[in-house]
Amino acid sequence: MSDGSGTPEQLDDLVLARRAGLGDRVAFGVIARRHGPVMYRLARRVLLDDGDAEEAVQDALLAAWRHLGEFRGAAALRSWLLRLTLNKAHNVRRKRRPVPLEAGQHELVIDSVGDPARGIIENELVAALDVALASLPEPQRVAWLLREVDELTYEEIADIMHTSRDVVRGLLHRARRRLAERLAAWR
Repeated sequence: MSDGSGTPEQLDDLVLARRAGLGDRVAFGVIARRHGPVMYRLARRVLLDDGDAEEAVQDALLAAWRHLGEFRGAAALRSWLLRLTLNKAHNVRRKRRPVPLEAGQHELVIDSVGDPARGIIENELVAALDVALASLPEPQRVAWLLREVDELTYEEIADIMHTSRDVVRGLLHRARRRLAERLAAWR
């Protein structure tokens, strides 16, 4: 754990959170740069829209700025920020009706130096995974993304989703089973 000295980028999350809670904009900027990408990734996968995801992350960062003075460190800062992001994503969803991705509306994996055929197959696999993920009920999709993409523990996921570890285990089991069924042709 950092003692609070050093450049802001070198400080641990708890020190940064305490400083930001006291109004330190530089510390908050480090928090936003450090955790913003994972917050955006979660919001993007929940909302299936770049603009809505950006709005949810902005709302979550604004709420974090306003409430960091109340953050006590009982949970990891990352978990706290992801919970805020998930809550704000739900708020954005309530305001707008989500539009699921159509086949072919996925981020392409570009492999300019490798085998072009492999790049095409990878792109198709990513598209199939996007479609399969979009078909999951939101709690399953969120739990799967937090575990498989962000590599959070069951406890961290339970904290973010306001549920128990056993519920997370069940959500992951059902999500994995459904994804395996939907992606069986890729085995």
